[in-house]
Amino acid sequence: MNLFRGLGVLLAGAALVIGFGGTASASGSPADDVVAAVRAAQPQLSAFYGQLDRRAGVARAAAVTPEVAGSPVAVNSLDPAFVAGTPGAAPASFAYYAVRTSAATGRQATVWVERAAAGWTATNFTTGTEELTYPAQAGGDLVFTEPQVNAWYRVRDGRVLALNDPARQRVGDGVPVAAYQQLVHRLYGDKLPGSAYRAQGKLGGYDLAAAPVPAPGKGTWPFVAGGALLALGLVGWATGKAARARR
Repeated sequence: MNLFRGLGVLLAGAALVIGFGGTASASGSPADDVVAAVRAAQPQLSAFYGQLDRRAGVARAAAVTPEVAGSPVAVNSLDPAFVAGTPGAAPASFAYYAVRTSAATGRQATVWVERAAAGWTATNFTTGTEELTYPAQAGGDLVFTEPQVNAWYRVRDGRVLALNDPARQRVGDGVPVAAYQQLVHRLYGDKLPGSAYRAQGKLGGYDLAAAPVPAPGKGTWPFVAGGALLALGLVGWATGKAARARR
């Protein structure tokens, strides 16, 4: 088990509550606040880059100063109302913004930024790029992730279509939205807050706030600004959608 996954196992059980929004843009969006949240987390982000360098056997004379390298990208994730089987519920809703950062060494990392009570807060660092590349393919479609299995989908013409292999294992060449809702309701519906499963304190199996299956070779460091680590384990939504930490 590598360092970052080990931290997740040791601290499993915590959750973040996130807000709802849309794609960041120059007008009427939180883009500036999101970027400011990334910059406010620069000490922790620099430490994350340092961890990556040490794991790669790269010696550094001084700490790197990562820079924002792109506009915030809105990421949508499986919505609890949809999972609960609510008629007319959208398959997914806004989860967080993903922001690409880079260092002078050429290394890059993605920062997740979520809505907190006090404003936008950086909550996770990852070397993965799915949060940037898949939403960029949206066009006019809804693109979202089912984080438990690291699956990415688009919704087009009333069908849920796979964008990666884990999604294809779920829906093949695509299924109607109603069929996908039945699938995720069967998998996760009895594990939502307020269910008997949750009331009994059972945290095994699937949970929509669970850490997704990590992509091979990816590094992740979940944290709250100020340095406190957050868990990667099986947790509830609390009062809303919960953050998903991913390698």
